[in-house]
Amino acid sequence: MIKRAILFGGKAIVSALDTTDTLNKAIEIHGFSKPVAVAMGKALTMTAFMSGNFKGAGNKLTIIIDGNGKGGKMVLCGDYGAKVRGYIENPVACAGQEASVSDIVGKDGALNIIKDFGLKEPYNGLSRLVNGNIDEDFAYYFTASEQLPSAVALGVKIDGGKCVKSGGIIVQPMPNCSEEEIFVLKDIVSNFTDVGDLLTRMSISEIIDFYFGHFEISRLPDICEDYVCSCSRERIENVLITLGKKEALDIVKAQGRIEVGCEFCNSKYKFTKDDVERLFDES
Repeated sequence: MIKRAILFGGKAIVSALDTTDTLNKAIEIHGFSKPVAVAMGKALTMTAFMSGNFKGAGNKLTIIIDGNGKGGKMVLCGDYGAKVRGYIENPVACAGQEASVSDIVGKDGALNIIKDFGLKEPYNGLSRLVNGNIDEDFAYYFTASEQLPSAVALGVKIDGGKCVKSGGIIVQPMPNCSEEEIFVLKDIVSNFTDVGDLLTRMSISEIIDFYFGHFEISRLPDICEDYVCSCSRERIENVLITLGKKEALDIVKAQGRIEVGCEFCNSKYKFTKDDVERLFDES
């Protein structure tokens, strides 16, 4: 769930996210090690936050985090309504070890944000990784690439291979926010040192009420984010059609069949010779 409120009569926005169920779905699909689960929980939370702000039903988001860390490259996607998915190259990195998020992500690389609004060219934003902790990396991206200074506090608690709590709090002052109001917001944000622990004690609605309720606030509609993959057999069939019948049949001849796997949900799509021939006959 994502809950949001406008502060100071429109001068700032606070968003509080609980992505626990989403991360647990991802853990079930990918079998993340504990350190990877923490890193992916933070990344999925930011993907939900950004795609949750989309205005158009066809808007799409891709986030690539490549810091040369032990987990390898992270790829996350979000659709309108905060429908998210993601994978990491090494989902079991540092299994059974104590490792930080920056160990998994790495510090030597970049954060690449691609937003597709259905226009001729997608928006492409790129910023360096600050420390590989994801919180500061996204805060820096918003400031450097979107000129929107933001406070980003994320947290994940894992116990026994299951996510107990995952989520975050993002505060974004608007250009008309005064220095005094920004100072007040910074003072509040300084309390969010362990968001995972905070989420175990308070709901995201309670967090907004407790820390921001004494301001002039206006609630925005809630958003129900979820882990949703957009793959389907029909989509894979369309990809096969672009290969051409000869090349598709050559693959079947060499391998016995065509098997395509989805990296986001681990679904497997298999096509025999008869499947391929029928596909091209119908097309």
